[in-house]
Order: sequence, then structure tokens, then C-alpha cells
Amino acid sequence: MDAAVSTAKRLLPLREEIAIFSGPAAIDGSPSWTLHDPSSNRFFRLGWREFELLSRWDSGSVTALAARVQAETTLQVEPDDVEDLFRFLVSFDLLRATSPEATAGLVRKAQRLRGSWGRWLLHNYLFIRIPLLRPDRFLTLTYPYMRWVFSPPVAAFVIAIGVTGLIRATRQWDVFLGTFVDMFSAQGIIGFGITLGCMKALHELGHAYTAKRFGCRVPTMGLALLVMVPVLYTDVNDAWKLSSRRQRLAIGLAGVTAELGCAAFAIFAWGLLPNGAARSVAFLVATSIWLTTVLLNASPFMRYDGYYVLSDWLEIPNLHSRAFALAQWWLRETLLGLGDDVPENMPLYRRRFLVMFAFLTWIYRFGLFLGIAVIVYHVAVKILGIGMMAVEVGYFVVMPVVREALIWWRRRADIHLTPRTAVTATLGFAIVLAVLVPWRSSVEAPALLKSRQHVDIFAPEFGARLIGLDVHEGDDVAKGARLLQMASPDVDYRLGRARTEIEISEWQLGARGVDPDLLARSQVTEREYETARAEYGALQDQRSRLDVTTPVAGKVVDVAEGLEPRSWLAAKARLMSVVDPASLIVEAYVDEADLDRIALGSAASFIAEADTRIEVPLRLVEIARAGTKLLSDPALASTRGGPIAVRPDRQNEQKQNELVPDRTLYRVRLVVAAHGGTPVGRILRGTAILHGEAISLMQRIWRAGLAVMIRESGA
Repeated sequence: MDAAVSTAKRLLPLREEIAIFSGPAAIDGSPSWTLHDPSSNRFFRLGWREFELLSRWDSGSVTALAARVQAETTLQVEPDDVEDLFRFLVSFDLLRATSPEATAGLVRKAQRLRGSWGRWLLHNYLFIRIPLLRPDRFLTLTYPYMRWVFSPPVAAFVIAIGVTGLIRATRQWDVFLGTFVDMFSAQGIIGFGITLGCMKALHELGHAYTAKRFGCRVPTMGLALLVMVPVLYTDVNDAWKLSSRRQRLAIGLAGVTAELGCAAFAIFAWGLLPNGAARSVAFLVATSIWLTTVLLNASPFMRYDGYYVLSDWLEIPNLHSRAFALAQWWLRETLLGLGDDVPENMPLYRRRFLVMFAFLTWIYRFGLFLGIAVIVYHVAVKILGIGMMAVEVGYFVVMPVVREALIWWRRRADIHLTPRTAVTATLGFAIVLAVLVPWRSSVEAPALLKSRQHVDIFAPEFGARLIGLDVHEGDDVAKGARLLQMASPDVDYRLGRARTEIEISEWQLGARGVDPDLLARSQVTEREYETARAEYGALQDQRSRLDVTTPVAGKVVDVAEGLEPRSWLAAKARLMSVVDPASLIVEAYVDEADLDRIALGSAASFIAEADTRIEVPLRLVEIARAGTKLLSDPALASTRGGPIAVRPDRQNEQKQNELVPDRTLYRVRLVVAAHGGTPVGRILRGTAILHGEAISLMQRIWRAGLAVMIRESGA
């Protein structure tokens, strides 16, 4: 900025290597030009005014240049327009430093850009590019052999193959979907990773060869780290030289097109291949791989393919920065009514679209980066996930809000009391109150409503057939009453065989005194006899379990569907339950941050998830002294559709089925208040609402964050 003021009467020349060439027509039909900086491989779109100014940049001074453009063209140019262009050229180092002042300005700018190590780490943590290849020469040599890929007959053939494969897959849709299950294994995950890498390499080659088709240079290909997540990239900035929007769109869509073409061949191959690794790879390419491309690469909210395609389609270079500027202007005008000019003139519908696009981009980026941090927190080092989350919340939420607030503060003299600002102030005050005032007194906890006397009836682990059902849903039964009868031909057969073996062994032991051979193997016969007796006893125990009685009195509930005599039962299948509806209890799991807000004897209520009309008044009678290490109620686990996020116990291979909560929870027990609620005849999942100490939203966030930091640091 200082350089622009000190050289207002003498213009620095453009750097010799800077090139300007014709660009595409703008959305309003006016001509445009493109400025190329080869040193940084940057491209800048110029309008008519900027082109005419740069064409006469050798005029020497600001006033001389403005006067010359006005005299030689129909444009009305002021010295301020020249100075604005000068500042733009200085900011991107497009001018040649020919004076000590200009050189000093470049030194100061380099020092500002160098900044602190913290700023460098933040920038490189969020996004960094690592060039790996300089492929332009290779692409130039090999493109003649790849030219046939872009022919219309090839496109028609790929479409025909894809449609045929899709028709074949729909005829075997159950088998096709069943292939998806095979991916959830160690081999499937490794295959997914290898296939994903190959497809992304093909994706980038699609961009590169399409750019080479239209005569563009491809200087680098490499690896980009987006919040430490590796993604491949190809530098096709040379596409800015193309005046044809259709050609630029073709380059932008080439990666997705390449993957969709592979998906067409893959889905066709899936229908021909036998079950095995090759068929699994074909399934991955046909579904999961290109789906990730559509969801990520085609998204215009990050600077991936979708962003450049949308930017070219709308003819709006620098789409994000221009949309963000419009959104900030709209926000200030809506809330404060400052009366600022629109950052750029465009039709109203286009302006509204860009404002909406900016807000969607901010939401998408925040959700994406926060999601990556949460995944790292759950699957990797906890403290790393916490750090990533803190950085992303600070960078994408706190810093923009602080910067905008500082702008409002600097412009406070321009803010006047109007109905608009009064509404804004009222809303702001209400938000502050909602965040800081302790108004929330309830503590919500996932809970189960169940009976103290509760018995689940399961089918045996061996094959059995139902031969008699003595009860039905809702029947009252006494203790010891028979519920059902089962039969097992396998157990009966094994019992008969064991009985025969016992009889043979008894005869051999009785005859050993008269038969030398039997006497010689009498010790073996005794062991066989004991083994047969033990097996016979175990089989009798299994057979006794085929007549099921209830150990408690209560009501029969949750009878399995299709439970009819003569039907075969799956091993360990749940058949029914017996509960005592008069002795209800609720077990809930309270977050560690809310533990000190509740006390024994306090009132609470239970609201069922399946039917919110079921509300039971409760009283808190027990609080666990230690956190819950293993979740004993699977119905509340996220793996069963419950609200508590859990993971398998990885520390003990013998207990992989045990569920470990992802956060510290304390189990509390509540009893039904006197004369409260209607007896419920089954386990119900829901929410326990406990009345506790009032707390503000800010306090809750602080306590939760502090609890996580203390827990993960081991303090």
C-alpha cells in the first residue's frame, strides 16, 4: 500500500516474463483477457478496463495513463482506477522493482509472509502440496497413443457397456448388495485402499491427458495433504489459457469421467466374474470408489474438480473469494445497514446464489474438518484429535467471528440506531444470555426402563424344534410354570448312542473275569465307561432344558414372531421374556461433566423413545462411584441403534463382544415414584430427564472440554 502511494506519479514496469493473451467472453458478452505469471504459474482474468490500462502501462504516471485511456478509448477512467490496478499488481508481485523503495517493499512483504512458526504450522496442517512428478514431457510423448480414448465411438462403447452391466446387476441385486458385506474385513479394507489409490491415479491422468489434448502444459503432479489426509493433485492451471469454456469444463470433468468409465467396465465385469478377489475389486470400482469421487471431487465447496467446473460454468473466476466478499457484505447490510456499495455489480439472482453458496461452503468446510478431527479422536491418538478439533474450531469459527467483530468495532461510528440495528442488538443480547446465563437445569441421560424381575428365554445352542407353546403374549404366569416344550432329534440320538456305550462298557467290565482279552483292556474300558457316563449326564442336562419353566412370576412379553409348534428354532435365538410389571426400575448413564449437578433423592422422569406418550415419574436412588468401563446394556449401544457411542474392547481379544463407551459415563439407578406411571411390560429405551443444578451453555462446554482434557492427559 505504501508503494502505491509513493509511486503514484511514476508507474513501475511489468515484469518481462508476464504474458497477456485473449480470454473467453464474459457472462455479459464483453471481451476478457488472461494475464499469466510464469514464475508462480498463476493466471488472472482481466476485463476491458484493465486490459486497456495495461496496454498503455508505459505512459509513465498515473495521471498520464488515465488521460491517455480516456483519449484513445470510450472508457471513462479516473486516477483512482489506475491506483487500484497498481495495488493489485504490487500485491501479486507482477511489477519489476526498479527503485530502492520498491525493493524495500518486497523485503517487508517477504518478512510478513514468513511470519511465525505457528502460522506456518497452521497453514501446512490445513493444506500443503508436495510436488512429486514433472510429467509434461512424458504426457507429450504418450498422448498420441492415448488419443483414441477421446473418440466418440469409445464414449458410446463405454456407455453401452455400463448400461448392460447395470441391467445385469439389477437382475442379481441381492447378490450385488451382498458383495458389500465382504468389504468389512481386513482383506476388504486393504483391497479398498489399494483400489482407491489406483483409481485416484487414473483420475489425475484423466485431467492430465485431457489438458494435453487441448495443448496445455502440465508442470507437476503430486500429493496434497488436507488436514493431514493425503489426496493426489494435478496442476492444470494452464487451462486458463483456453478461451473455450467447453474445453476448460472438459479438463475439469476429466477425472470424474475417467472413474465413471472404469465403473462401467467394472460393473459389467462383476456380472461375469466368479466369487473371489477379482469380483470384489470389480464391485469396489463399480460402487464405492466412484461414489467417493462424486461426493468429494465433485463438491464445489473445496478447491477440487467441482469448484473449478462450477467456476467455469458460471464464468466467475476466484469463485470462493468473490462469494465470501458478497456474503460478508450481505451480512453487514442485513444486520447493521451500513449502506456500503455492493462489492461487484451483477444480476440480483446471481448475487443471491453466491451469498447462499458462501454460507453453504462455510458450513461444509466446518463439518468436514470437524468430522476428520472426530474420526482421528476415535481411531487414533485422543490428544491429537482434541488438538485438531481445537485448531479447526478456532480457525474456522472463532477467528472469522473475531475478525468480523473487529471490523464492526472499527466502523462503530457508521452504525446508527435504526429498527434494523435494534433488532440485531436484541438478537445478539439474547444469544449472549442463552450462552452465559445458567438457565438449563435438566440433565438428559440415555436410559432403559425395565423390571427388577426380568428373565429372557433363549433357544438352546444346539438344534431344537418347538413342539408345544403353553403361553402367549401378555399371559400372567406363576413361578415354575411351563412356558414351552422343545425336542431335539440330535440330542435324542446322542443320548441313545451314549446309553448303548454305557451298556456295552458295563457288560465288558462284568465279563472281564472270564475273558483274558477283556481283562487286558479293562483299564481302557473303565475310562470309556466314565466318559460315556459323563456324556450321558451332559446330554440329559441338555434334554432337561428343552422343557422351559419360568424362575419368576410375572407377565409374558416380547414373544418372537413366527413362534409356532413344529417350527425349528435358530440356535440361541431369543424366544420371549417374563417380567414383573409392578417392580419397574430405570438405569441411566450420566455424562461425567453433569455428575456434580445431580444428587440422590432428586426427582426425574423417563420418556420412552418409541412412544413419547409414555412418561414415568422417577426418583434418583443410586449413583455409581466409578465410571462405566463396559456397557452392560447393549440396547443403548450405538451398534444396536442406541445413543451411546461404543467401540469393541481391543485390549482383550477374548472380549471382543464387550462394548466400551467412547466417553466417561456414570450409571445411575432410579425407581418409579409412588403412584407414578402405568406398568410397562417390556424393556423400553428412552431418556431420563433428571432435575439438577442450573448451568449455562458456556459452563457445560467448558466442563465437558476440561473433563476430556484431564481424562486423556492421564491427570
